[in-house]
Amino acid sequence: LRSVSRAVDLIMAHFGSSRDPEEKMRLGNSSCSPTIAGLVLEHLCPTIQNILEDGLRDHKLDLIIGQRRNHCWTLVEVSTRIGKFNYKIIE
Repeated sequence: LRSVSRAVDLIMAHFGSSRDPEEKMRLGNSSCSPTIAGLVLEHLCPTIQNILEDGLRDHKLDLIIGQRRNHCWTLVEVSTRIGKFNYKIIE
């Protein structure tokens, strides 16, 4: 959780440098402020990836191709489906 707090603190400090709402919009636009892209890609994304991969099994059995590597992105994709496909994630 420290890495999450650190990433959030860095991003909040970036936005805290201005009180003007329009300036905050510019600070959040990576084409105007590349710093925000760096903060998200270097700090927030790896933290989220570590959270999603925690406890994730290395492989999943597939009836057709045998073992298939699990990736945290698969978890994101499955969790966005509506219906019976995401019941295993909820449990």
